Amino acid sequence: MQVLLLLIITYWSYMNTTPEVFEVKTWKIDSDSVVEIAGSTNISSFRCESKQYQGGDMLTETYFPALDKSEWSGEITLETVNFDCFNALMTKDFRETLQMDQHPTIGVRFLKMIRESENINQENLRGEVEITLAGVSKIYPISCVFLAKNGRKALLTGERKLTFTDFEIDPPVKLLGTIKVRDSIEVNFGLVLEALM
Repeated sequence: MQVLLLLIITYWSYMNTTPEVFEVKTWKIDSDSVVEIAGSTNISSFRCESKQYQGGDMLTETYFPALDKSEWSGEITLETVNFDCFNALMTKDFRETLQMDQHPTIGVRFLKMIRESENINQENLRGEVEITLAGVSKIYPISCVFLAKNGRKALLTGERKLTFTDFEIDPPVKLLGTIKVRDSIEVNFGLVLEALM
């Protein structure tokens, strides 16, 4: 009798469980996207920008209508050789510092970013980002802005401060110690997105 009662309760619970409904939208990252790493030395500032990004990486937006909540995830992978610091010597040093020969790519992976607020054509997202430099990955909190341009085009922007030593990289010292790169750097991105139908 107890077994029969347990089966009835289990069946009843199963029949009354509503499956979670969600909608998935995939965004392709366009080749017009920009990722830069900015920093400074004891003499001046510098910025190194990713050039020749081919595009094609994907971000996924999962929308839960019952909760009116969107969750974003995805990754962009950049070739270290394509970063240009607008100075040949600085570009060479940048690539060496990031150990390009052993670790030819830089990764930015978005983890469960959630819409925090929204206005007309703009959403503020908050979550975490995993950044990989010189083969070392670290997770940081991040805030981003999603700007809808039209039904199929959008822009995702954000920035994150970090340090070379987070990634077990010694900040470079050049010319017998007269030029010292500061430990603090900033990753800035403006990802041009296109919705896939």
